[in-house]
Amino acid sequence: MVVLGGTIHHPGGIESFCARAVQALARHGDDWEAEWWPTDTAYFSLRYVNKVHAAWRRLIDLDEVDLVWLQWSTLLDLIFLWRLKNFGMPVLVTPHLGAQARLQRWPALRYLSAKLLDRADRLGLLFDGQDGEIALPSGIPRSLLGTFLPEKVLTAPIVARTGKLHLIHAGRLSVEKGSFRMVELCAMLRDRRIPFTAQIIGRADADVSAALAAAIQKEDLDTVLTFDGWMDGEALGAALSQADVLIHLSELDSFPLIVLEALAAGALPVIANMAGASAMVRRYGGFITPGSSVVAAADWLAESALADLRRDGSAAADRVRHDQAWSSVVARLEHVANVTLPLAAGTRD
Repeated sequence: MVVLGGTIHHPGGIESFCARAVQALARHGDDWEAEWWPTDTAYFSLRYVNKVHAAWRRLIDLDEVDLVWLQWSTLLDLIFLWRLKNFGMPVLVTPHLGAQARLQRWPALRYLSAKLLDRADRLGLLFDGQDGEIALPSGIPRSLLGTFLPEKVLTAPIVARTGKLHLIHAGRLSVEKGSFRMVELCAMLRDRRIPFTAQIIGRADADVSAALAAAIQKEDLDTVLTFDGWMDGEALGAALSQADVLIHLSELDSFPLIVLEALAAGALPVIANMAGASAMVRRYGGFITPGSSVVAAADWLAESALADLRRDGSAAADRVRHDQAWSSVVARLEHVANVTLPLAAGTRD
């Protein structure tokens, strides 16, 4: 199997997904082995034409490949799909975009994407309901795969929480990501005399960082809310393991891994009603606000007993670690890969 997609010059979530998929198959796969071939299609410009052209030319080396698993995030990825199908290759496609992506917001691009995608043999979805969020051809079989979380997130000890309610907000910080709603929520809980501590962890533009710091100072929250820079790997995992609740009132993220990582660490999420995050909460626990209502989030926290939050968080962590264990995702992937091949051989109408 070739895992096709991702952009080496701009690494992020898709690139981590591809790298972990190959590692997971090498460790847990029974029927399949994989190699990752980047397409370098994201953030395309003339500067990267040679990289995309090299990825395009590499497709002629697919003689010993049984299946291509294409990671779709750009229109160019679907041009790769058409070339693969012209070669007669079976292709499984996983979408890595949501309703806010330009390919979905612009009607012409949405229509063109669906037409190009119609040649895929099967869709491997990241979450239950993803096919209801974005425009996908109705005639293509689809299966739920899930995702590959960092292995240490899945294996780190689940810590018994003590002390006051502890909230965390982590990720790329911005207005749209709900970072300032975290400050507003903390001020509301303080005014309601609910004992808590809180932490903001993330990267941000200089203007956003300054505005966040000013908002924290204006609300006089310095004694209960800390504002830290980004933490990677074990440091972020340790911070999540100390939190009772993740506050993620983002209006942008379709499938925010930080929500799934928090659940795996035992922290329940409070989220805005975005498709991927809502699917996580419905399956594992937490609270979905109407819109991105800070008042609704504050009400839910005020009404929830801290002991219940901690008990439910631990139970959610057990379920996430079972469902999203690399061995579990690989088992689903291998099943989907095996049923995709007969479709590609001509059994699909």
